[in-house]
Amino acid sequence: MKITLELINELDFSKIVDIVNEYDSDFLVQWAGLTYKYPLSVEQMEEHYNRGINTKEGNAYVYKIKDTELGRFIGSIQLARFDEAKKEAVIGRFIIDNKFRGKGIGQAALKHLVRLGFEQFELNRLKLNVFHINKGAIKCYEKVGFQQIDVNPKLYKSSTGEWWDQIQMLLSKKEWIHNQKK
Repeated sequence: MKITLELINELDFSKIVDIVNEYDSDFLVQWAGLTYKYPLSVEQMEEHYNRGINTKEGNAYVYKIKDTELGRFIGSIQLARFDEAKKEAVIGRFIIDNKFRGKGIGQAALKHLVRLGFEQFELNRLKLNVFHINKGAIKCYEKVGFQQIDVNPKLYKSSTGEWWDQIQMLLSKKEWIHNQKK
């Protein structure tokens, strides 16, 4: 399956809401931190992105992950929290529809976003946060070249009473270029 990233618009929020709400409140926290309340709604997303999306003023570029063969929306990923002084941004709100997981789509989408971050946005560093329980995501991030740089222990207590550690990961442009030559 071939995928592409395309900037979303507010009409795509309902597709993201549908994917996220297939899961529980703990999953919502994995996906978006404590930004939203479960169940996710289009109205919550509109309020969160009240400065807009896909603009410098909105400080978030949100992409739909699309199957190029079927033209189908299969997930989303965002690049946000730009720090112009450090030339870095944070990757987040990354989700693949459950029916398409385990097929390498996440890794392909992340590689595409990393390329955009370093080439189009001319960033020097990309960061992301992930909870330690999300082993599949961590494996995906590491395959793309991200490395763990910090851990915030016991950041979130799940509905089952389990404490989750948050792992911060980083990929520098220099490391990314080096990995491209391999």
